[in-house]
Formats: sequence, C-alpha cells, structure tokens
Amino acid sequence: ALGRASAYESIVCHRRVSVCVLHHTTVISAQTSCALQSVANQPSVQTAPSCTPSSESADVTSMHGTALLALLAAVPQSCALSLARPRATVKRTVLRGGGAVDTAPVKRITAFVDRNFFVCGMVASVAVAGLSPGPGQACEKFVGKYAVATIFVLSGLGLKLSELKKAATNTKLNGLTQGANLIAFPALMLPVISVLRKTSLDGRLLDGLLVTSCLPTTVNMCVALTQASDGDVAAALTNAVIGNLLGVVVTPALVFALMQKSVQLPPASIVAKSLGAKVALPVFVGQLLRRSQWIRSMLEKRKTLAKRAQELALLSVVWCAFSAAFGKGLGVSGSDLVALLVGLPLLHVMILRLCLKIGRTQFDNREATAFAFCASHKTLAFGLPLIR
Repeated sequence: ALGRASAYESIVCHRRVSVCVLHHTTVISAQTSCALQSVANQPSVQTAPSCTPSSESADVTSMHGTALLALLAAVPQSCALSLARPRATVKRTVLRGGGAVDTAPVKRITAFVDRNFFVCGMVASVAVAGLSPGPGQACEKFVGKYAVATIFVLSGLGLKLSELKKAATNTKLNGLTQGANLIAFPALMLPVISVLRKTSLDGRLLDGLLVTSCLPTTVNMCVALTQASDGDVAAALTNAVIGNLLGVVVTPALVFALMQKSVQLPPASIVAKSLGAKVALPVFVGQLLRRSQWIRSMLEKRKTLAKRAQELALLSVVWCAFSAAFGKGLGVSGSDLVALLVGLPLLHVMILRLCLKIGRTQFDNREATAFAFCASHKTLAFGLPLIR
C-alpha cells in the first residue's frame, strides 16, 4: 500500500508540475503541496506508518520538481507537453456494398472549375460546338437576342448613374482606347501582314486579317469580360458605343487606304438604332430596376450569382458563334487552319498584355482592364459584311 501511494504521489506531482509550467510557473509549489497533501490524507493500511512526508521525502520531491523544471525549460514550448494530434483524414463515401470511394479528387476538380468557371466554360463551349454544331445553329437567333440583352441588363443593374457620367466624360481614357483600337492596331498589323504575304498562307486569309485589324471593338464581349475581371464596366460600355459609331466612318476609310478597295457599311442611323436596341435599352432597363431598394439589396447579397448568370449568357453567345462557324465550314485548308489556331491566340495575348501594361501606366487597375479589353477586341458584326 505504501509503495502504490508513493508511486501515485510521484505521478500526480509530475503531471501537476508539467501543466503548471505551460500555463503559469508561479503556482508550481502550491500544486505540488496540494498533491502531496491529498496523498497524505489517504487512509493508511493497518499499522503502516503515516504518509505525511518527512523532511527527507520533501527534499527528494523538491529535487524531482527542480530537475523537471530544468528539463521543461530546455525543451521548446511546443514540445513541452506532448499531445497526440489527430491525423488528417480523407473523406470517403461508403457504398452499399461496403466499399469506399475517395471524394478528395472530385472536390479538388470542383474547386478548380469554380475558380476558373469562365475559362473552363469557353473550352467546353468550343468543344461542344465542334462535336455537334446543329443545336447551336438552331439557337443562334434566340441567344443572340436575349442572351446579349441579359448581359447588358445585368451591366446596367450593377452600375451607378454617376459611374456612367464619369465614364462618358473621361476623354483621356476614351481617346486612348479608340486610338489604340482604330489607329495603332492597323498600323501594327500592316507590316506583319506584309511579311506573311511572302509565305505560303492564302492571300484571302491575310486580306481577312488586315480587314479585321481595321474593325472597331466588340459590343458585348468587351463589356462582359471587363465585368468578369472586375474592371470598369461603365468605361467599357462607353467605348463599345463610341467605337461602333466611329467604325461606320473610320473602318471603310482604313480599308480603302490599306487595300485600295472601297467597301460599304450600313448608314450611321441604322448602326445607331441597332446599338440603341442592343445596348442602350437593356442598360436603361437595368438602371430602372436598380431604383428598387429590394432589388439592390438582393443584388448585393447575390453578387456571385449575378456574375455567374452573366458569364453563362456570354458562354451561350460563344457556343452559338462557334456552332455557326463549324456548321458552315471555315473555308481554309488544314495548314492555314493550324496557322490560325496557333498564330491568332498568340497575337491576341501579346496585344492584350501590351494594352494592359500601357493602361496601367496611365489609369488605375479597373480602368486599365477596360482599356485592355476594348482596345484589343474586334467586332464580328462589322467584319463579316466587309470580308464578304
């Protein structure tokens, strides 16, 4: 009985000292004396001597405590009290038959797609259009009418009227954007096309590239990409309208100067009417909806959902455009197609990065994003009639 009591006394003393060192070293002696007293007050067995510690046993206990304190002081605090840490567990889904499926890779893939939703959606849209262009061709008119309207309604819903006024009066941003898109872009492409004419590429393909460089910026793509990149949507909207109005006059003049060919575009009144129905009216509807406090509060709570809806609308436009291209045929040889698939993306990335670097030296990040997308994009609506 005395042996067990002595062992218990040693264990309690060491545990109390260890815990006290980690939390507050000033209570060590008190905790040690309490442990000794609790053991001493235990009933003795028959004629066993008293368990009250003598001076000799107190000295031994003090020596044990001092040695333990020195040991704990020498060990890093993170290792002073060794606690068993739970191992990282892998979540598994248990099947009916008793087997288990590791769900970690699925969750990683889902998280990657969620972070890069638009890029993954672009790849999927082009792949689906290439495999089966029929459904996209059938939906082209519907998507072109309502999906584009959805993009601009959501853009107007998320914009303040003061932002639109500020973008419309930002002459520096608007002037540099249109100058880069309608003047610097054709000037950069002219020597490149001249060099490529010495290769085996089809001359009609190179004429198409030169005409493309003279086109104004896109109407919907630059706005949607600017919003997806947290750029200045008001500036993108303003430059989309200005660029397409200027394109009625500037683009035919550029084509005639570079190719010595006269082209005819729709009158400015028809272009203005089309822009009003496609851009101005949906933005105006979005501004009216924004006047509702309930709609504004819902938009603040569902920003991610609104952004995802705009991305889906834009992806539907991409899907229909590529479906129409694959369905009607590209009209180029295999070698020319490979050159296009390799050269055009590289050229676009280079121009986009150049515009982004220039924009960051002149504007803030949001305005630089709008400048980069508006200055580097070219509209398909103007391009097809000119090329044909």
